[in-house]
Amino acid sequence: MPLDDIIRKIEEDARAEADSLLSVARAEAEGIVQKAQKEAEALRAELKQKSEKRAEEHANRIKILAGLEERKDILREKKRLIDDAFAKAEERIRSFAPEEQRQFLKPLILGAVESGNEEIIPPASQREIYTNAFLDSINKELGERGNLRLSEESGEFGGGFILREGKKEVNQTLKSLINHYSDMLEPRIAAILFGQ
Repeated sequence: MPLDDIIRKIEEDARAEADSLLSVARAEAEGIVQKAQKEAEALRAELKQKSEKRAEEHANRIKILAGLEERKDILREKKRLIDDAFAKAEERIRSFAPEEQRQFLKPLILGAVESGNEEIIPPASQREIYTNAFLDSINKELGERGNLRLSEESGEFGGGFILREGKKEVNQTLKSLINHYSDMLEPRIAAILFGQ
């Protein structure tokens, strides 16, 4: 075989080998590209799913927080209405006529008396309610221990009274009574106002 034929044969074999290698390389490259595309698609789907889940969780948190804020606003408004009810009750009691005031105060005084020797400190604005006849009727009900008297002092409070004997005082001011009974009365007032 002449040399030119051998060289041609080598070139043809080399070309065939190169084409074969190139074909295999292209096939491998195609496989790598397809695999990479599938992985990218799977990663995109996973990221999309995670993003949607995070967005949904975030939306749920916002709804929950909004609901809590709404409930807080409702509770604040209910508390304001209950406080208004107490303020109106206090105002109504203060506006009682003198005889109604006495009927309101007498059981409070009788219930607060311990020794019967206390002095009653009235509010300056209602001093005229504590007449001698009113004090006599209370002392009469107290019997032997009935020695209550009206103090020379007047208090700077809106209603009720303070009983004092020596250094001991029993605060029965209207504000103090309302504060004392508010915990017990709030559920009842809420039931009346809000039907709960």
